[in-house]
Amino acid sequence: MSLLHSFLVLLLAHPLQAQNVLRSVRAPLAPAVGALNSVHLPAPTLPSFGTAPLPVPTLAAPTALAPNARASAATPASAVLAAPTASAVAVKPAAVKPAEAAAAAPVATAVSPVNAAADWGQRLPDGGKKLEILMAGAEAHPFVKTGGLADVVDDLGRGLAARGHRVTLILPKFASVDPDKFQLERVPGSFLVPMGDRMEVARLWKTERAGLEVYFLDNPNMYSRPGPYGYDGHDGYGKRDYPDNDERFLFHSRGALEAMRFLGRSPDIVHAHDWHVGLIPALLKTAYAHDPFFAAARSVATIHNIAYQGLFPWSVLGKTGVGRDGERPAAYERHGMFSYLKAALTHADAITTVSPTYAAEIKTAAFGEGMETLLNERAKDLSGIVNGIDPAENDPGRDPNLVAHYGVADAAQGKAANKAEIQRRLGLTVDPEAPVYAVASRFAAQKGIDLVIEAADAVLKAGGQLVLTGSGDKELEEAAVALAAAHPGRVARHPFDVFFVKLVYAAADFLLMPSRFEPCGLSQLIAQRYGTLPVATKTGGLADTIVDGVDGFHSADFSAAALRDVIARAAAFYADRPAFAAARRRAMEKDSSWGASIDRYLALYAALLAKR
Repeated sequence: MSLLHSFLVLLLAHPLQAQNVLRSVRAPLAPAVGALNSVHLPAPTLPSFGTAPLPVPTLAAPTALAPNARASAATPASAVLAAPTASAVAVKPAAVKPAEAAAAAPVATAVSPVNAAADWGQRLPDGGKKLEILMAGAEAHPFVKTGGLADVVDDLGRGLAARGHRVTLILPKFASVDPDKFQLERVPGSFLVPMGDRMEVARLWKTERAGLEVYFLDNPNMYSRPGPYGYDGHDGYGKRDYPDNDERFLFHSRGALEAMRFLGRSPDIVHAHDWHVGLIPALLKTAYAHDPFFAAARSVATIHNIAYQGLFPWSVLGKTGVGRDGERPAAYERHGMFSYLKAALTHADAITTVSPTYAAEIKTAAFGEGMETLLNERAKDLSGIVNGIDPAENDPGRDPNLVAHYGVADAAQGKAANKAEIQRRLGLTVDPEAPVYAVASRFAAQKGIDLVIEAADAVLKAGGQLVLTGSGDKELEEAAVALAAAHPGRVARHPFDVFFVKLVYAAADFLLMPSRFEPCGLSQLIAQRYGTLPVATKTGGLADTIVDGVDGFHSADFSAAALRDVIARAAAFYADRPAFAAARRRAMEKDSSWGASIDRYLALYAALLAKR
């Protein structure tokens, strides 16, 4: 009777949100609702969300529609709950029941942490359609970052906003997201997120980043712990993931949709990045299929790396709202488990990935990681749009991490100064004539770090030096340390650092990227911008963004022998200084900004909206 009791309290205080709960979780509560007038409800005692006790929910004034939001019968379905005078952010292990709510803290002044220096292309013309876009991902620079996903989500969001659209980016408020550091402001009020047979309370924090509205979904039960994905700051690629990641990312997916309702922003486009928010397209086609607030929304799922599929036990299915306990729908099954990524690929209105070549590769057994059959079935809905970089944030002419700034005209002098600096810092022989080959990568089997270590003799044979900067797999890290110890003055190892790596880009002559597969890659684009020629496997985005012998080099295949050959070819090219200088100029002048890619995303959005 306690669940029914809590629901009736919610119905009294927030009838619109209660209607959404009924629709979303399909609870058989209609008889109880019909008998509401005959039920006397004493005021319940509610547990705290942190250290301050919560008040009994009271009726609040309706939430005003945000500017340019479309009104609907369901707006606003997530009513603002009354805010107490105290606030807290302590971990509360107990689940929050349906009628419970969170307290809101005083609002601070928000200050944008970035300027809008980048050129993102043509802005929305007068009278053009301003889109309401929900973007969701687990990471975004500079708030949460373990890899290139963070850069892409941030850049794409800011780029779309710069074109005149309203983009609402919703991220989890992981413990690493410091409100003071990022100048976040607390959004007054709270809302409920259905989680199977219970509700979790969500609060929002916000900031703005060059026109991109960034909201952080806060719930200490989910996020008050170290690291976004696992123990000890683990990056989610191994065996130390948090055991409740199924619920944590379910909360993110469903919470992102409920946050839009709470904000009064009925979306045109819902863009979900990678498996972490893969449930969003599935929710729109199931739990929210008949919800008028989301009736006009069209979904896009972007695959950043198909090897990571969000696999969880089937016990989570009933909590998600996209199926029932005991079922094992083929639409979600992978390796005998429930795949959040497959849920996205089955239900999204459009599927994109981060380069045209990778889009073709993942339809094959060699690269599809078991999803190739589904992707071939959905081939007409699949496209590859290459990532870009923000030239304003990757500019050797003003990068504060360099000892000498430079542009195309004075690249030789500027890079020579940075080469000497890195040679001194890392204990390499200071030799301006030695070609410097660098690795700037996560140390993982995918990245071919094992091939670099095996083929390092080719660098030494060419009279070069090798800089290995990166972190990850412990065996590969130890192998890199051992290689450096065996060749003092010629090989150096440095842990990955987002600031130091910019000096590496500026100092090196060649960037080694012998990846087994590479959906897009950003390192090669940044390297070219800094006048460093990438030496890479011809796969995925590396095939789309490097022209062999023009602005970089491709190896013949993925092998140590092929890597040795291309290292030697690059060394010979380096010896031909006029040819090398011309290639460096072409690399630096290359346009790898987001403009053309944003055009393609907007064309895709328009095509989806034209069908509704």
